Amino acid sequence: MDLEDGETSYEEAKQRFFDRVASGAVSLDGIMSPLTRTLAERFGAESVDMTFGWACTPMEWTCPACGRSKPEIVRLNTHGHLMCRLVEHHDHMKDLVKVEFERQCKAQKVIVADEFAKRFAARASQMVSAYDNAFICDDCNAADPTAKAAVGTHKDFSYSPQEIRRFVRPGPNSPHEIDVKEAARIWHGHEQTFALRLKIVERIASIAASNTHWYQELPYMQRAENVRQHAEYLQSAYGVPGAIYELAGDKRRPPPEDVSAWRRVAHKRPRVRPREGDIGYLAKVTFAKHWKAVDDAWRCPTCDRTKIETVRKSNKGDWSFVLSDRSFYAPGERHESKRAVVCGDCGLLASQLGKEACLTAGAATESNYAQFLSVSEIASVVVPQPHGRHNVKNDVANELLLRLVERITLLEQ
Repeated sequence: MDLEDGETSYEEAKQRFFDRVASGAVSLDGIMSPLTRTLAERFGAESVDMTFGWACTPMEWTCPACGRSKPEIVRLNTHGHLMCRLVEHHDHMKDLVKVEFERQCKAQKVIVADEFAKRFAARASQMVSAYDNAFICDDCNAADPTAKAAVGTHKDFSYSPQEIRRFVRPGPNSPHEIDVKEAARIWHGHEQTFALRLKIVERIASIAASNTHWYQELPYMQRAENVRQHAEYLQSAYGVPGAIYELAGDKRRPPPEDVSAWRRVAHKRPRVRPREGDIGYLAKVTFAKHWKAVDDAWRCPTCDRTKIETVRKSNKGDWSFVLSDRSFYAPGERHESKRAVVCGDCGLLASQLGKEACLTAGAATESNYAQFLSVSEIASVVVPQPHGRHNVKNDVANELLLRLVERITLLEQ
């Protein structure tokens, strides 16, 4: 199943892989599979709305919760698209362990935990988890919060796939009806155990439970991680790494009509600054590798922010400290480039400006867009602010863009 010869290109190998999926010869699914084509024709679908989980599972897969097969799960959405949707269902207690671990760390005068302690908490969270992560159909996943709201369960409780099977009343190609009384019986049977699990969560950083009688093990190949590993093995066996992420269709957004719109967005100065506990937590736990990579006197060579000033909220709302270690344009140096460690915001700005220049020049798509800018050029356009995203000096950026387009055009020749 490897490449037949050294001259076979990745694209050719990937196409052979897709052809095998299209013929049904590979134990995966996709927008081109025989089953998808048959179902799309049967339902008169204009297009397919398929998730990665659906593509990673065989055409003969059945939902471990409701027991329906793929032909019984699909239906049209309001836009006439055929919904082929499986999602990864997980026990929310794992999330609660992470939140409680962080809370207890920050409550201490001196944070003694490190990234290894965080990994332990993540591994130990399995002790309070009632079931393994599993791919289930979208209708079963939606039935979980609906049943919880109807019954009035604890907000962090979630039903296992086996329990969802007990209270859903599935029908072909339609959302589930829910037996609220059965869902309530399941919850009431778990209330005392769930209270115990909440107590264990509070102490899980220091307590190792040896036996968890509430654990409900799923068959090996119904575990989401094993589904992914099987799909990754198949793509590797056919010599097409990354191909499985294209089975469910191209999710990339087309380039915007205005390629410079990104830099005209004004990022407001943050009102919130990280507390001492926030800095200590990310330095020792969440971003320990990056924090240790530079000393306390470090300043970003492009925006000149201090190490502390570089700390900012991520898109998820957590405090973060990100560095960007990459090659930048450096005339006179070997290969016309030189590595530098800049803050993550400067690295992002360099990538975005380099990408804008590539799109303007009509150059072939690159992966390391920052390589076209020098450190001094990045410094000339950046408007830094402590604990926040950079803004851009657009008048300077406009002039720089012309030079970058010329530089990229020459490099392309």
